[in-house]
Amino acid sequence: MNMQALVQFIRNRVSIKLGLLLLFVFLLILFSLGNILYSLFLTFYLSHVNEELVQRANSHANVLSDHFEPTTIQHVVRMEKGSRNMVVILDQKKQVIASSSPITSLHREYLKASENKQEGETSIEKDWNTKPFLVSYSPVLQNREVAGTVVMFSPTAPIREAVNILQQMLVISGIITVFVVAGILFIISRMLVRPLLEMKKATGEIAQGNYATRLPVRGGDEVAQLAASINHMSDRIRFYQKQRNEFLADVSHELRTPLTYLKGYSEILAHSQREGENAEYAKIIYEQSNRLQRLVQDLFDLARMEQGDFSFRMERFSLEDAVTDALSLVEVSVEEKGLRLEYRPFSTSLYVEGDRQRIGQVLLNVLENARRYTPSGGIIFVRMKRNEHYGIVEIEDTGPGIPEEDIPYIMERLYRVEKSRSQVTGGAGLGLAISKEIIEKHKGTLQVKSVEGEGTTFVIKLPLYN
Repeated sequence: MNMQALVQFIRNRVSIKLGLLLLFVFLLILFSLGNILYSLFLTFYLSHVNEELVQRANSHANVLSDHFEPTTIQHVVRMEKGSRNMVVILDQKKQVIASSSPITSLHREYLKASENKQEGETSIEKDWNTKPFLVSYSPVLQNREVAGTVVMFSPTAPIREAVNILQQMLVISGIITVFVVAGILFIISRMLVRPLLEMKKATGEIAQGNYATRLPVRGGDEVAQLAASINHMSDRIRFYQKQRNEFLADVSHELRTPLTYLKGYSEILAHSQREGENAEYAKIIYEQSNRLQRLVQDLFDLARMEQGDFSFRMERFSLEDAVTDALSLVEVSVEEKGLRLEYRPFSTSLYVEGDRQRIGQVLLNVLENARRYTPSGGIIFVRMKRNEHYGIVEIEDTGPGIPEEDIPYIMERLYRVEKSRSQVTGGAGLGLAISKEIIEKHKGTLQVKSVEGEGTTFVIKLPLYN
């Protein structure tokens, strides 16, 4: 997964965005608190080490102030032997009298610096990070005069080791905490977003016509109220959908019988009147009753699809045979309108499984659309193709095309691009909706491509028979 795909994936997931936001806030707080605690620990620790060093130097200086003699000096030196610290005792002339450890050149630099210390100063060196020692200075006073000096050395290497250990502990504990908290935050974000994901899934199913979908209503907060509102909306849509389907089925059923009589007798009347005004009227009645009968049949088919009563007689058949049958039915009307029909079959036979009559109905609907909207002198191209899994039929015309804003709705029920609903340019807007339903029931697709002013292409894809 490349970076762009990863960014798009994160943008499309509310739970991930919420989790990352919470994690970012937590990391900001954790970093701030860690920095504050580290600074406080370092400050108090170094202050404690410095104060302890100064106190030991003062303590030794006080003892020597009372008895500044060899026995007491040796006692002070023995107290620091074996400890981490080192004590050096100077006389009044800043010469070394005794020390608890051997004196090196580094020590001598600090002893020399002690000669320039002003009264009241207790520390010669406080830099623990770059210098080898912390150094404390305390004078030995007798009769208010300086009789000597106690200099304490504390190595800074143990301090740096302790600080390094602290830093490692903070980093390791921080990483562990981040991973643990990240997991917890993402779980929490998923729990918070889960109701929204359930609503997204439920509304998608409702949009597909599954009105029996129900959302669990937990508690009485705003999310629960939204879930209850979606359930109520689904119930109302299901009720109105059921009412509409029943109305369509009832109306279609009631109209079929009188229309059959009307069409039959008008046909007899049209054939019995050879000429004159009555014959023209009879012809008009016959054509309109025929058109009305097709409309009623479409409504009846649509209602049956909605109610799940639309049955299919599944069989294996040649897609090319279905196409040629549909072409033979429209060939005469295409020629009468002055159109040219160009058919390009596939090199081999393509077999599909489905209801041949219903697939033929789809092909006829699309071909009739192409004939209806293509002006005289135009061409209708019919091409057969295939890909790995599908047999494909493309029906292209050289008509006026479909405006881009109308293409997403062209297969909606009762939708027509030409709003005047002229009898010359089209039907009631049910044919494509029914065709789409039939193709989708066969696990195929019906797609439309169009450029306004250039023409329209319908692409029918059906799974090949294995």
